[in-house]
Amino acid sequence: MKNLFLSIFVLVFLLMTVSAGDNSAGKFYTQGDVKKPFFALTFDDGPGYITMDLLKLLEKYGVKASFFMLGSAVKTYPERAQAVAKGGHLVCNHTYAHKNYFKLDKLPDRKKILELEVLKAQKEIEEASGVRPVFLRMPNGYNRGWLAEVASKNGYVLVNWTYGSDWTKISEDKMTDQYLKNLAPGAILLLHDGGGKVKEKNLRIVEKLLLEAQKKGLKAVRLDELLGIVQVTGNQLPVNVVK
Repeated sequence: MKNLFLSIFVLVFLLMTVSAGDNSAGKFYTQGDVKKPFFALTFDDGPGYITMDLLKLLEKYGVKASFFMLGSAVKTYPERAQAVAKGGHLVCNHTYAHKNYFKLDKLPDRKKILELEVLKAQKEIEEASGVRPVFLRMPNGYNRGWLAEVASKNGYVLVNWTYGSDWTKISEDKMTDQYLKNLAPGAILLLHDGGGKVKEKNLRIVEKLLLEAQKKGLKAVRLDELLGIVQVTGNQLPVNVVK
């Protein structure tokens, strides 16, 4: 009976709303509503070395995050991608192989190259997690006008970030201070749970952010909630409705 009620609720919810592909695909965001007490923790290049520990940390504080996954990483660690989805976090696309699009910028077939990268990653993500993502973040924060056409065609919302620095060489203390200074309503914070270098410091930074957020009355939420976008494409259920 409980499962039947949930199914009816989801069906009604979907009929009353529109998908990201209908009203937000191709749009570009770097920040949420500054008038609401929410911010977003987003993680790139995973799943990777710290993903499982990160999931435990987020569960400890009862918050949700958004994970921009590389298709190649998902292929290597499909069980970690599945764990992210089962934890109720937002599964997002970060392309397949993290190409440097700044170097590909002038190629006449750049749109085709990107589309293939996005769809290849989408396939790996869907097979591993059961979720068809609709949020896309380009490698290195690459942003050009032509991206909107590719994103819209394939039902993706483009998202960058308000602040991020965990790939730089500044000290952990200074880095933590900078993240804390940028913790504010509507902020989209970028860190990494994957990539070439182990980023265990990110676990410490995230915990300090969550402790500070409690003091400020802020809550970490998924990007679909922060941006007010109902993601109902494919197998992804609406925000706050978890399989």
